[in-house]
Amino acid sequence: DIYTQNTFENNGAGVAVMFSKFITMKNNTFRKNWGTAAYGMLLKEINDAEIIGNTFEENTIGINIEGSNRIRYTNNDFIGNGWAIRVIGACYTNSFRGNNFLYNSFDISYNSKLNDNVFEGNFWSGYTGYDLDKDGIGDVPYRPVKLFSYVVNRTPETIVLLRSLFMDIIDFSERVSPVFTPDNLKDAQPLMKIRS
Repeated sequence: DIYTQNTFENNGAGVAVMFSKFITMKNNTFRKNWGTAAYGMLLKEINDAEIIGNTFEENTIGINIEGSNRIRYTNNDFIGNGWAIRVIGACYTNSFRGNNFLYNSFDISYNSKLNDNVFEGNFWSGYTGYDLDKDGIGDVPYRPVKLFSYVVNRTPETIVLLRSLFMDIIDFSERVSPVFTPDNLKDAQPLMKIRS
């Protein structure tokens, strides 16, 4: 199945793609799909797929991923979502490369082990590292999973504390010494400039 150049906007739930293989989704726009159970795109039991050049903007959840394997997420833009990517359940051998994560409340939500998934060479608007050798790649890895996203997944009512100083403090302490979030879930080569 191939989905190209579509716009999925103002839906109650978004687009659900389930129990399929060899899906290609290119240059689509998923926008303003808001609600308590809404997402731009839901992937459940998808294998061997490509998600390339899509825009996920102002959705409750940009992509909700469950039990999906061997998917390439490349050159996508995640802009102003509640959660850019939410991974639930076992997912293996997925790669997230060359994506822009811009001003999402949570870039990544992850409730299992990293397995052999790869996050590499993405731009993160929340990245505060530096580039001393001026090669365009941050010298310090970026950890996109916040402790607060872990807390909200377990107790949704805590979302009211989203912009509080207390949450900033516990997120900082978790970055320094990860206890609850996957220690090895990091982008070792974060981009310093937005991929255009």
